[in-house]
Amino acid sequence: MFTLPFLEVMVIRGCNLSCQGCTTFSDLPHAGYFTWGQGRQELEPWANRINLPAIGIMGGEPLMNPYLDTWLSGIRKLLPNSQIRLTTNGLLLEKNWHIFELMRDMENTVFKISDHVSDPKLTKTIEHIMSSYSWEPVKEFGIDRWKEKNKDFRFQVARPTRFFKTFLNDYASMAPHNNDPAQAFEMCVQKKCPLLQNGRLYKCGTIALTPNILERHGWPNKNLWTEFLDNGLGSDCEDQELEKFLNNFGLPHNLCRQCPSNKDLASILDHTTTVNFK
Repeated sequence: MFTLPFLEVMVIRGCNLSCQGCTTFSDLPHAGYFTWGQGRQELEPWANRINLPAIGIMGGEPLMNPYLDTWLSGIRKLLPNSQIRLTTNGLLLEKNWHIFELMRDMENTVFKISDHVSDPKLTKTIEHIMSSYSWEPVKEFGIDRWKEKNKDFRFQVARPTRFFKTFLNDYASMAPHNNDPAQAFEMCVQKKCPLLQNGRLYKCGTIALTPNILERHGWPNKNLWTEFLDNGLGSDCEDQELEKFLNNFGLPHNLCRQCPSNKDLASILDHTTTVNFK
């Protein structure tokens, strides 16, 4: 069986924050959420074909999905040996504490808070987590985390200071960069974050979701985007196609040309001043 080290799935597109440079374009308004029934239908064919040591649940803001617990339980049943990682901005955790406890009880899980705003409630929530359990520091994949003693449960807090806008201009006139793929990949924050979208595998969320954003805005500069549009990989693909995709995990791809490199200073955003509550 083939192995893909990590895969992300989206449980919701909407978010309670608006972050310029959001890689899933969740700064825009999005309605609705995805049910586990939809998720299982998309994920199961891949679970039967590839080994997934770790799977990430993301949004938007996952805690806005009222059925997030069924996602967690469903993924654990479908992928009993995979580490489940959830990323949330934590602002709704106080009202959804059962999700934290569920992941703690499930074990082989990582609960990550991405702290985007200075909010007293979130500070209090993080302090509560740190004081309520017995933690020991661990460093994994270059990431600082806290592991609960005597449990296979990890807690992580990230405080991003920079975001990178993945396209030129504003949404109404968005256009791709045309950079050296290796240079663009060098500053990418999605180097090892393939996304499952509509049952298909994509190199990253930007590649998977850009066509939807272009369509929403009337396909600005469509002629410039044509060479960057990718249909993803279906679960019925040939072994050779799948092997090629897997071998590119964590490496630059020609499609990376659409994104900024370090020379594109206008695309490097001070995240602390470009995030707002919706």
